[in-house]
Amino acid sequence: MKILGLSGAVGHDPSSALLVDGRVVACAEEERFNRVKHAKDMQPALSARWCLETAGLSPRDVDVVAYPFARVGFADPGRWHYARRHLYTPDRSVKAIFNPNRRYRKNVRNVTAMLEELGFDLARTEFVTIEHHLSHASSAYHLSGFDEAAVLSIDGVGEYATTWLGEGRGGRLSRVKEFYAPDSLGGFYGAMTEYLGFEMLDGEFKVMGMAPYGDPSKADLSSLVHFGGEGFELDTRYVNCLGVRRWHDEDGRGRFFSSKLPDLLGAPPRKGDEID
Repeated sequence: MKILGLSGAVGHDPSSALLVDGRVVACAEEERFNRVKHAKDMQPALSARWCLETAGLSPRDVDVVAYPFARVGFADPGRWHYARRHLYTPDRSVKAIFNPNRRYRKNVRNVTAMLEELGFDLARTEFVTIEHHLSHASSAYHLSGFDEAAVLSIDGVGEYATTWLGEGRGGRLSRVKEFYAPDSLGGFYGAMTEYLGFEMLDGEFKVMGMAPYGDPSKADLSSLVHFGGEGFELDTRYVNCLGVRRWHDEDGRGRFFSSKLPDLLGAPPRKGDEID
């Protein structure tokens, strides 16, 4: 069985991996070939071609292409949670209710076009979509060497899920609980990354590196995340906000935090600092 796995469904860091009979024989990030950091909004065409060439295979040899973004069903709790939490921006709520798979359709359209350009015949090669966080969980569990494990996946957002808790047992994964956008710890970290003057989905590692040198008494962020019962919620009046709540730069670019966050922290968003 030859499986080509593709990533990049959430708009950044596309990559490819090729498995032959359960063994990874090639994997690579797209940015290594096109030299564009994070290769945002690009398809993993060059990395997929390299994986095939490295293994000495052609597109006709691949049995399955796997893609980490799945269709959302009518009863999916994530879409309804998203709609309820975005009532302050009704257009987003309406889209979640009546058009929850717009990103899925766009993703599939773009990636299948790329595969056809590479020479894949999708009438004979199976195309399989996997829930985004299940893909993350699989990459941890199935490479861990453990037969049984508790698994935790946290990122910005997949389809609607932001945090996934589950268990692996006997090679199979099962979901125990999920949390959904806009309640995203990864999104919160991204919002603070933007506030500090770095680029979201790029500068988070810099914030992480600086964190041990910080003084937590200088700012209290505890009010931005509300914990209770068996879950948590972000205060979207400050972070993880959309539409009219967003802070906008002079050029009109919207950020992932609101104008209330600088007021809370007592300083405007940083920008234009010299490296020193």
